[in-house]
Amino acid sequence: MSPKPASTRAWRPGWLGVLAALAVGLAIFYYFTGSDSALPLRLVPHLQTVPLTLEQVAAGPVRLPVQASGFIVSLTHDVAGPFTQPVAAALFLGMLALALVGWVAVASTLARTAFAAAMIPVIFLLLSLNTESLGIFNTSERYFLYLMLGLVGGASYALQAFAEDWRLGRRVLVLGTIVAGLGALIFNQSQLPAAETALQLAAYATPGGAALVALVVLWVGVENIRALLWFNAQAEQPASRFGLWPFVAASLLYLGVLLLYVWNDGLQLLPGVSLDPLVLLLPAVVAGGLGLRLRAPSYAATVPYAGAVVLYPLVVAAAAGALAYAFATDNTPLLAAARSFTGLALLLAGGAFWLYVLINFMPLIQQRLRVYRVAFEPRRLPFYTVYILTIGGIIIVQSRRSFPLPDQVQAGQYNNLGDLARQQSEANPDDLSLAVLAERYYAESGDVLYRANLHAQFGRAALYRFRQQRGNEMVALNRALLRGPSEKVSARLASLFNQPDDLFDGLDILRRGLKAQPRSAALAGDLAQLFTQTALSDSVAYYLDQAERLSPGSYPSRTNQLGFLLSQNLLDVARKQPTDSNPETEPALAANQLLLGLLTKPAEAAGAATPRVLDDATFAQLYHQVLTNIRMANGPGLRKMLPTLVRLAKDDANEAYYEQLVFLQAYAHHAIGEERTARQLLLPLAAGTSGTAAYYQMLLGLWQLQQGQYVTAADQLAFAASHGAVQASEARAYALALGGQMDSARAQALRLAASPDSTVQLLGRRTQTQLATASFATGAAPATRVGDDWLARARQAEQANQAAEAAKNYQHIVREAPFNEPAMLAAGRFFTQRRNYTAAYEALRTGLDENPQSPALLRGYVLAAADAGLTEYATDALAQLRRQLAPAAYATLAAEYEAHRATRAAASDSFSVAPAVPPLQ
Repeated sequence: MSPKPASTRAWRPGWLGVLAALAVGLAIFYYFTGSDSALPLRLVPHLQTVPLTLEQVAAGPVRLPVQASGFIVSLTHDVAGPFTQPVAAALFLGMLALALVGWVAVASTLARTAFAAAMIPVIFLLLSLNTESLGIFNTSERYFLYLMLGLVGGASYALQAFAEDWRLGRRVLVLGTIVAGLGALIFNQSQLPAAETALQLAAYATPGGAALVALVVLWVGVENIRALLWFNAQAEQPASRFGLWPFVAASLLYLGVLLLYVWNDGLQLLPGVSLDPLVLLLPAVVAGGLGLRLRAPSYAATVPYAGAVVLYPLVVAAAAGALAYAFATDNTPLLAAARSFTGLALLLAGGAFWLYVLINFMPLIQQRLRVYRVAFEPRRLPFYTVYILTIGGIIIVQSRRSFPLPDQVQAGQYNNLGDLARQQSEANPDDLSLAVLAERYYAESGDVLYRANLHAQFGRAALYRFRQQRGNEMVALNRALLRGPSEKVSARLASLFNQPDDLFDGLDILRRGLKAQPRSAALAGDLAQLFTQTALSDSVAYYLDQAERLSPGSYPSRTNQLGFLLSQNLLDVARKQPTDSNPETEPALAANQLLLGLLTKPAEAAGAATPRVLDDATFAQLYHQVLTNIRMANGPGLRKMLPTLVRLAKDDANEAYYEQLVFLQAYAHHAIGEERTARQLLLPLAAGTSGTAAYYQMLLGLWQLQQGQYVTAADQLAFAASHGAVQASEARAYALALGGQMDSARAQALRLAASPDSTVQLLGRRTQTQLATASFATGAAPATRVGDDWLARARQAEQANQAAEAAKNYQHIVREAPFNEPAMLAAGRFFTQRRNYTAAYEALRTGLDENPQSPALLRGYVLAAADAGLTEYATDALAQLRRQLAPAAYATLAAEYEAHRATRAAASDSFSVAPAVPPLQ
């Protein structure tokens, strides 16, 4: 049967050309991004602590440094994945469905023999999808396959046999509806999620996609030579055309390059640039589409131009989708097969077509005629001989190589199935059968079908990494390296050698990797970081410089350069480094720059959006940003950051940084004057006997010392020193001196000086010198402490007879500054004068919690307890005062206490006992 001529006008393929162009654009996109999407080379931050001084606490004439840890951030590389690409799989399936609709629609317009031949690949494609494994209709039987074959095959036969008058558009509409319905039914009835359904269908469609790519390559294999023929004679004037010998020379150059590629299994054009036959496929596809009408004499007897103009863009789109999916998954065997077949087909088809053109049209080319117009209307050698020679040559070459292409395609399919099974096993870690299935797919793909299968080895390594089988992961990656060098394999394998005993193994891996790929900045940078674990600082600098030469100004290079200078304390050199950085995208570099400011002269910290989940780099950046604001006394900045610190600490994903986040909250509250809140936050961290707890215990003692709580601070610092905080012993000596216990202070310094540790001895001698030469006024108040401002405002309000305002400030003191002894005594006096005995008692009790040894607070407390009628609570305080005070002073206090108690009792009696007879008037 013959198609209706009207279909040529009614069905315009412009939008199909756009679709094919978009598909090719997608393939180009994944060509450049697929490897980084499937196997991303990720930066791994590492932290190295360095001491820094946040502030100086005044202990009389001595300044005690408050030290904290800063974090130098360095960056190495690791490889994650391979990740599945459900979006690319869905796009591939969509293009395959469109090609299926167009193919069957055009086939239904052909003669019966051609129709039958065209339906054979459709049947094999539907068979290969393995839809029964999706559990459609809750069964593993092939009922859905029979449904597909019946609907698609039956509809196509009905259109071919009984709808001869239908135009192509109506056929496409019918078949498109059927295919869309079947697709909706698959995704609706599948027992797998939509993403996994798409991945499984795309995996089983891999052979079909490979066949489409092969079909397109064979079809356009002659097009680059024909493009040269067009370029040779495209000028309007015959005199401007090139003629025979330029055409021969250009064709031989093109074919010679392909011959070298096929002969050597690769061809390096420039240092670091190799020939990729898939790049040559792009102009051939464009030339094939533009010259489709001129090529009609070669195919019109079987497929009319009206059908070819539909088939070509759809088949190109589907083939481009298959290539895009292979690029997106970085599927090593599929890409190797595509490149190998494309190079061989372009060489053989191009060479055969070149001979065909010379045999048929050499005289015309010599006459500089436009031979490309009649290139498919031969006079001597028929065109089909080109494909006979091409296919015959491909078979001969493949036979010499034991037909690797089918194995490579199957290996690519197994890679996709292995990735899906591994993803499912990670979602269901208790189902070991899925992990075993994934491992089997990878083993069959990488060990049997295609031994250079890098993707399969990465998949096995990822499977072992998830199961925490470090040894098996190393074996898989070493096996990959044995079959060929790879930057990503070297980086990932070196990242596994992270124990002190693994140093030399890691160095060997990276050295061999860098030798095989000398332009890898990632391997050079990782080698530099590995050398930081040794004393060979020259080697560190050498490889850091090499990484900078290979990738000038890159984020990892600048971060590691600055980190190395900080670790070597080369601060002057570090300050000369460029300071421009993006805190949002370069947190590790920003963290090192903030640390440099903390070690030298801090500058205003640039704000950056903090992610919800921290890693080492973003944590160090946030940590240094908070410390910078603390150093600069930036109260508004700290208040703005506190909600972020609270939110991050509450997130379970940041559990590794919880302690440091609470520490930052505590110090931020301390820096903005919210001392009581700061101490309450720090107390849980100070619980315990570890070295870290001892640091927080010492910090609490220093804060108490800063607020003039000398006796309390001495006890707290002794507690910290007993748990290993050596510097707390020195601070305790000064606290004892300021608390009026100079003999105890000298004894403390003597114990330090007599220590067998030379560092502690030096500390003791320095303390002895300070105690001997400096003046420590007993009970000297600090220059400023929390609560002094509120106390001043309260006294001003009292003088102005503004009792309510004064009470408000005193209540603020009780809530926020109970450790300020003079302020708490003033608050107790104020509330006593206002006859608010309960408030006075509570204020003095709260102050006594912070300064339990204070005689003044104890005295005020017992009198306030007597005034409030709570004499039973004063017993312990009286006993403590009896031990502290001289007998005469205690006798005076006891008399005063009895007077207050008697006054309270008399007031109670007069209130509770009313006269029986009212007095006479």
